[in-house]
Amino acid sequence: MKRRNFLKASVMAATTLSASRIEGVSQTIFDNKRVFGANRFGLFWANLNSGQVVSVDSFEGDKFPNTMNYSLPDVVQNENRVLYPMVRKSYLKAKGPAKSELRGKDEFVRVSWDVALDLAAKALKENFDKYGSEAVYGECYWWGGSGKVSWGRTVAHRMLKVLGGYVEESGDYSTGAGLVIMPHVVGSSSVYDTPTKWRAIAKNAKNVVFWGTDPLVTGQISWVPPTHDGYLGLQELKKSDAKIYSVNVMVNETAKYFGSQNLIVRPNTDTAMAIAMCHYLYTNNLYDAEFIKKYTVGFNKFKDYFMGKNDGVEKNLEWASKICGLDVKSMADLATKLAKEPSTIIIGRALQRADHGELAFWSLVTLSAMLGHIGKEGLGFEYNLYYSNGATDKIAPALKGISTRISEKYDSVDNAPWRTTKNITIPSSRSIQALLNPGKEIDYDGVKIKLPHMRVAYMASGSMFTRHQNVNNAVKAWRKFDTVITAEPYWTSTAKLSDIVLPVAIEIERDDINQTAPTGEYIVANRPIIEPMGESRSDYWICHEICKRWGRGDVFSEGKTEKEWAKEFYEDAQAQAKNMGLNMPSFDEFWQVGYVQFKEDKKESEYYTRFADFRADPAKNRLGTPSGKIEIYSPVIAKFGYDDCPAHPAWIEPFEWLGSDIAKKYPIHVVSPHSRYRLHSQLNNSIIRNFAEVSGREPMLINPKTAEIRGIKTGDIVRVFNDRGEILAGALLTDLVQENVAIICEGAWYDPEIWGEKSLCQHGCVNVLTNDKGTSKLAQSNTAHTTLAQVEKFKGKILPIKAFSKPNIVQSL
Repeated sequence: MKRRNFLKASVMAATTLSASRIEGVSQTIFDNKRVFGANRFGLFWANLNSGQVVSVDSFEGDKFPNTMNYSLPDVVQNENRVLYPMVRKSYLKAKGPAKSELRGKDEFVRVSWDVALDLAAKALKENFDKYGSEAVYGECYWWGGSGKVSWGRTVAHRMLKVLGGYVEESGDYSTGAGLVIMPHVVGSSSVYDTPTKWRAIAKNAKNVVFWGTDPLVTGQISWVPPTHDGYLGLQELKKSDAKIYSVNVMVNETAKYFGSQNLIVRPNTDTAMAIAMCHYLYTNNLYDAEFIKKYTVGFNKFKDYFMGKNDGVEKNLEWASKICGLDVKSMADLATKLAKEPSTIIIGRALQRADHGELAFWSLVTLSAMLGHIGKEGLGFEYNLYYSNGATDKIAPALKGISTRISEKYDSVDNAPWRTTKNITIPSSRSIQALLNPGKEIDYDGVKIKLPHMRVAYMASGSMFTRHQNVNNAVKAWRKFDTVITAEPYWTSTAKLSDIVLPVAIEIERDDINQTAPTGEYIVANRPIIEPMGESRSDYWICHEICKRWGRGDVFSEGKTEKEWAKEFYEDAQAQAKNMGLNMPSFDEFWQVGYVQFKEDKKESEYYTRFADFRADPAKNRLGTPSGKIEIYSPVIAKFGYDDCPAHPAWIEPFEWLGSDIAKKYPIHVVSPHSRYRLHSQLNNSIIRNFAEVSGREPMLINPKTAEIRGIKTGDIVRVFNDRGEILAGALLTDLVQENVAIICEGAWYDPEIWGEKSLCQHGCVNVLTNDKGTSKLAQSNTAHTTLAQVEKFKGKILPIKAFSKPNIVQSL
């Protein structure tokens, strides 16, 4: 299509859309409405004029509303929205797989829903029928959308289970290493278990260490609508007489809020620091020998290690100082203080997103055990004070949600392949490795896993090329898929590199129901505040339509609409509430108002402390480990015989760090924490990115001394590069970051100079630089924080940002 005709068609489409959005003459500028809404950023009032969201007000029940939802008008009417079903031109022409190397280069063609769904259903069914579950990649990551009925991840999994099975991932990118190592150490995941309450910590702790964590930032969002009660706990802690420490690679938001005493360590060296503190406690008789004897096993094996019995290297503070860059006195003072006074260590998940990340978590549990505070009210260690967790629960029913389990009443349909076929499970973040090496065997938590041969992918609101490590490698591997189907509200990089793109309605455009976190205070109705943009449909509708094409529509839906599912879940909660002595309004009344509140605190959980029962009676309340105790040494892991994950906490040099030879070539350690202005990559396409970006790029925080020797000033566009790739970022000089470290938040949208090829990312997607290597043979999780690079002032031509632009679209073949 010629540019003039393309522009003409685009203008006509935009005009039609605008007219439909304001409903022609049915509404005027005087037609205003205020409607309740909820999403992963919080609860809010949406102000509508002429059927469009024009502004957002805070909801009175949200304890600390954040700035993210103020972008809602832009999020809804964003120029980046996928408005209509689209198929890549070569794929549509062939009516199936064709020229995967042209993904990112081909034009997209607008098609009808029937055409797009027929192609998607055909690709999924044919691949499953011919090759089985291993052919269908359907992980669909966690953070896209929300809801108990039409959450993209759950309904996609339900759809693919109706098909028969698919490739899924165990764990997640956030906590993959922790989820594997912690059951060996304490018998449960720890990272998702009920956390110790902030109120208990504020009441009892004289010292609180935030180790590699920033709950002021991570508390803004949640997997369900948050009411941000955890911030009340942080305020209560600040008012207490507790001494606050921060062990981190920088002075972060939480450290600034508390005015913490900051112990700044080299990235990826926390394990060495923790082990040396254990050595100091032991050699100075400051450790709790009685706790170690009564509640743990394997201490002597670990003691032999840190005393250097086997390798001749004593893991003392002097040894650790050379590794982590902290002075001996600071570490000794911290260890002494924690041992002599009631203390709590709040541990960040970032520590295990590194090479040998399992050992960082293990070493900090061991340090906590030697301190002896575990199980005392508000004391010990904690891994789950994120997403505003740690507040006092409400007395409330638990709202159920749609399941991936298929009802037995449909077992007569097509011989029920969902009963006879199993899913294929691979470790979190090993999908690209599977694409490149189908059939290869890898170690994982004591077993051998054969990587599947994946041929078709169904992606529901997840952005692979901002989430996954070594993006250039992922782009190359992506060609191995015959078909990529993406259900998505926006033209993300994943959508642009797909074959079939299905437009998804966001929370305020569809029916759903949810319950708030962290206390369960509200059950909320997600009603369509506005009409869906363009021809967007809910994930539930899309998956149901695909199942109908297999003749299994009722197997998926059980004959219910989304609102009928919501009503069923509400009435189940209503029955629970009645048994608890609580009254809830009828479903119709609830649906009209938009929410129901549960006001009464659950007093018995007000000072809940993890491991309190275990401490009170370890025989009666055994942990889930083989010994029933905290395992400082694991005989199970010892039998695995892994060379990169020994049977006790140990310091193993990462594959690259500031103490390695490669640092001579790449002397900057790049760390990628969460941004305070988005949820991973969500909202990066909205106006809110202007709060953070520097010179139109993702900011890079860098120490003034590190910048000076490179001639870099605040506002400069810089090139950050290593052997894996290169990105542009906007320099921001600050003393909050130590020398030779750069902070580039994860989640910036991928914007390559040449789509589909290894090329310069113009916008600053940090995963272009990271390495796609597993943490160890134990967990095989991601190592995003183990990244070295070089930084220089960019001297090339500065191109416009295209990350948020739509691809080239034509109206027909």
